[in-house]
Amino acid sequence: MPARSPSKELAAQAKFVFQGTVKKLKAATLKEVPVTARTVVVRCDRIVQAPDVLSDYAGQDLTVQLADGEKVKAGETYVFYTNGWIFGEGIAVQSLGHEEATAPAMAALSFHAEDPVRSLRTQEALTQAASAQLIVSGRVAAVRLPPKEARARALAMASGQTTERISEHAPLWQEAVIDIDEVHKGEHGKKQVVIRFPSSTDVRWFKAPKFQPGQEGVFMLHKGQAPAPAAGAKKALAAAAVGSEEYTALDAADFQPLEQLPQLKLAADAAAAPPSPRPAAKKARRASKPARRRGPSGSGPSEAGSN
Repeated sequence: MPARSPSKELAAQAKFVFQGTVKKLKAATLKEVPVTARTVVVRCDRIVQAPDVLSDYAGQDLTVQLADGEKVKAGETYVFYTNGWIFGEGIAVQSLGHEEATAPAMAALSFHAEDPVRSLRTQEALTQAASAQLIVSGRVAAVRLPPKEARARALAMASGQTTERISEHAPLWQEAVIDIDEVHKGEHGKKQVVIRFPSSTDVRWFKAPKFQPGQEGVFMLHKGQAPAPAAGAKKALAAAAVGSEEYTALDAADFQPLEQLPQLKLAADAAAAPPSPRPAAKKARRASKPARRRGPSGSGPSEAGSN
C-alpha cells in the first residue's frame, strides 16, 4: 500500500484543520495563554474540518501553540492541523503540524468544502474504517443482554444480591445482532454478527453508538478495544466483560449511513492492500558505485567528511 502522505496522517489525528495567515509571532489572543516562542496569532482564513464548537471561527484571530520543531513566518499562509486547547473569550489550539497552503493540498484535504463539520465526521469514519477488523453493511435484527450477563443477573436476583451497587461508570453491555447484507473488510462466513456495545449514557460511554432494532447502515467492528470493568462492579458481571475475540463498536464513527459506503470501501481497500515492493534501483546503483579511494595509509578515505 502506498504510504499515506504526512498531511493525511495529520488530518486523521487533528480535529480542527484550517488555512490561516500568521499575524504575530511570540503573541497570544488570550490572557490565559503563556506567551512563548511557540505561541503565534493566526487569522483563520478558511476551515477545512472542525467540530461544531469551532465551525464558525473563519475570519477570526486565534492562538496557535506550535509543536516542537515547528517554525512559521509572519505574513505567510499555512494549513494548520490542530486540536482544541484553551477556550475563553477566544480560542487557543495546539498544532500537530502545518504545511504550505497550496491549492492541491487544500483540495486533497476537504471532503466537503462547504461543510467542515461534515468533513471532520468523514475523516473520523475513514480512520475507523482503516483500523476495523470487520466492516459489514446490514441491519440490526435484535438487541439483547449478553448471555453471561443475563445469567449473572438472574443468579444475583435468585440469591437476593440485587441491592449491591454497580459503579456509575459501568458500561451496561448489550449485544446487537446484525443481519449481514455484505462484508466489505475482513472475513466472516456467517449471515449474522454480534456486536457488544455499552448501553450506558455515562460520560465515559455516551458517544458510543446505541443500537436499536431496525437500524440500517455500515458497521465498523473492532476486537480487543473494551476496557476492563470499572472498580466496584459485581464479580459476576465483571466476568461478562468483553473478551478479546468479541466485536465492539465504541467510537461514534463506527456506525455510518449507507451513503458513506463508497468512501469507506476505498479506505478499507487501501488499508488491506499489500505493501508495494521497494524499488531495487537505488540498491543496484549503490552496488554499482566504484569503491571510494582510500588514503595513503589505507586507513580511511582521502576526502574530508563528517563524523
